[in-house]
Amino acid sequence: MTKRRKKKGWIRKFIVLLFLAGIIASLLVFFNREIINTFGPFLEKLGLVQERKEILLYFSDLSGEYLIGEKRRIARKGGVKEEAKEVIDELIRGPKGKLIPTLPSQTKCLALKLDEKGTAVINFNKTLSKEHPGGSSAEIMTTYSIVNSLTQNFSQIKQVQIFIEGKPIETIAGHLSLKQPIVPKPDLIKK
Repeated sequence: MTKRRKKKGWIRKFIVLLFLAGIIASLLVFFNREIINTFGPFLEKLGLVQERKEILLYFSDLSGEYLIGEKRRIARKGGVKEEAKEVIDELIRGPKGKLIPTLPSQTKCLALKLDEKGTAVINFNKTLSKEHPGGSSAEIMTTYSIVNSLTQNFSQIKQVQIFIEGKPIETIAGHLSLKQPIVPKPDLIKK
């Protein structure tokens, strides 16, 4: 009898342990960003997590007239091109709050180059224009979301040229000329 009780006790402890491990794993999956933001600085000092950099991403306000900054943390990669590409990837992921996304969610940044004059050339897939909602306001928000997010976070980037599938484009949705590199427009940013 005592052997059976010991065996049942051990099985119960094992099941409880598995249950607790499952809860912890679930919390880690669901609250990954919050955990990293909370414990990130401490873990960075210990060398357990890659060092992070705070940036501002610009998304459209609810009226579609202004850009509003949303803070985000990206991995420090040591180079402007790599970090700038991560900024574009974060823009594609969209806002976390109540702001409006400025790029279609299926858009991909194929490449980002930076020349010695400070022009960032970003090569997107066709989704940027094919899935764009259209309209002059939406096109302005898309363009200046990209331009202002890059120029405001990286002093080395002065202007942005947008390509699709490796070729320069005239416009994203037919309303704003993109034949020349675009300079930032800080007056679109709502204070």
